[in-house]
Amino acid sequence: MRTKKLANYKLSISILLILILLICPTATVLAADDVLSEVRNLLKRSYVDPVSGDVLNAPTVDETLQRLGDPHTRYMNALEYQDFLKSIEDKSFSGIGINVEPAEEGVLVTGVVKGFPAEAAGLQKGDLIIEAGGQSLAGLTPEMIVNIIRGPEGSKVDLKVKRGGSILTFTVERRKIEEPTVTGEKLAGQIGYIEIHSFGMTTPAVFADVIQELRGQGVVSWIIDLRDNPGGYLDVALDLAGYFIGPNPVMQVKDQKHPLQTYLAADHKFVIDQPVVFLINENSASASEILAAAVEDHHKAILIGNKTYGKGTVQSIFNLSDGGVLKMTVARFYSPKGNTINEVGVLPDVPVLTTDAKAAAELLLSGVGRAENPDKSGYIQFTCNSDRFAVSLSQACSPEFWQSWGELINLAAASEIYQTGIGGSNGWTNVTAEMLRKRWPLYYPDYRQVGDLHDIPLDKKFTVSFQGQVDWQTVNENSVELINSSTGERVPIEFQVLDAGTLQVRPKLDAGTGTRTELKPGTTYWLVLHQTIRDIKGSGLHQGALAVVKTAGSPVIVQSPGARVKPQSEMVNPDSDYGQAILDLS
Repeated sequence: MRTKKLANYKLSISILLILILLICPTATVLAADDVLSEVRNLLKRSYVDPVSGDVLNAPTVDETLQRLGDPHTRYMNALEYQDFLKSIEDKSFSGIGINVEPAEEGVLVTGVVKGFPAEAAGLQKGDLIIEAGGQSLAGLTPEMIVNIIRGPEGSKVDLKVKRGGSILTFTVERRKIEEPTVTGEKLAGQIGYIEIHSFGMTTPAVFADVIQELRGQGVVSWIIDLRDNPGGYLDVALDLAGYFIGPNPVMQVKDQKHPLQTYLAADHKFVIDQPVVFLINENSASASEILAAAVEDHHKAILIGNKTYGKGTVQSIFNLSDGGVLKMTVARFYSPKGNTINEVGVLPDVPVLTTDAKAAAELLLSGVGRAENPDKSGYIQFTCNSDRFAVSLSQACSPEFWQSWGELINLAAASEIYQTGIGGSNGWTNVTAEMLRKRWPLYYPDYRQVGDLHDIPLDKKFTVSFQGQVDWQTVNENSVELINSSTGERVPIEFQVLDAGTLQVRPKLDAGTGTRTELKPGTTYWLVLHQTIRDIKGSGLHQGALAVVKTAGSPVIVQSPGARVKPQSEMVNPDSDYGQAILDLS
């Protein structure tokens, strides 16, 4: 099982304190009387800061390093060193081949890896795994869930899965899954997505292959994912930086004896000159921070996500006479502009803290190339400082991207750094503070509000009147939607035609359980009617319409212009109140 939020989280926990580093070329020390003397000499000569006599006079190696108080300087025996090297390069484990993300009841399957046991067993994207190995997954931590679903190669795990309204069981055999240090794929919208898992020895060659393959597929923009990447080799960071900034400064380094030294990126004879977004989070460290800071300082990409770990020191490996090594901090590094990284981290240009940064990046890149087209209809402009992006509204309104777009709207509402504009046939129109407050105009800017209903019951029925005779074949869950305004979740609904121009909408009755879907208390919903609704002559709505619906305790309805409520005597069911919108379909 591999996932950005679960499986990789578990891997990071196991290597965080030893892999958040940069490894310079191995240095060989002259033979000393004993390992303690060697360690003392190395600390005195090469440690990043002058070392006190109290540290150098400690009676053992362990006590010496304990007094030093640097978690990144440590002694490793030969076996520990080999395991350490393997942790950088080896990304294999035994699992079932699914990508997942946390959910309230367990984990949601976001992807099934082709050719692996989960696919053969019949698991599907969208399945909710609620139990594994006879144990409920609700409320468990990510690492606990990983440990339950993973296991020895050849062993099996029983899964209980919720799919729609059904509970299914699967028995899936675990097998070895090898994860390269770099993976890539082409996303919708001709976006090249590259995930760098660590900066290992094979990373430059694999990265180069992935870049060339995606360029050959005609990608027009890029997402480089450094989330949960704890670092690796310094030379690899310099190599990869060359694809984005050319042979220019990547970092500045200061050790005990020398002034600041500048390190240049590799020259690959070409630079990616298309829009690039880097994804970072609190587990992006060391080499990840070098690369992220370099592209940010050179204005070659924007950073989306969380502040990085803040590991701004360089470690070298020194061989010792007993076959072990001393991994020692020898320098501090800074961004090309001299910005401090150690214990500070690299700040994102666009902080995305509560939703998926990858989805936010896809949204910002969804309209690449729109700048050349004077007609901006169907797009909203999102601006971060001088970087401007055209966001596809059809993508932003889809359930997968709904919450990420909401978080970007929140940024625009809270800070002048981020601006928005509504696209039209003649370019961009400024978004007002009122639009940002209401939020729905940034999802459905060409629609009109026809109702504002407060404190409605959870089994609410809605009545919509059309000024004309409706072709009821065009009324379905695609043309009429009841949407949770925060999550984008579509509430299952059903329709009842009351007369030639009047429609009743209510939450759907589940035929299997005999219960009706209820709205959630204290929640805002949008009842959205799209222009795909047509009259009997084939004409569509002149304009889409939207009613704001808020649930609470008492059924009090507040009218707004363009909406009216049927009096009690007109209600088909007097026990349930109605909110009515009048729409022009003439």
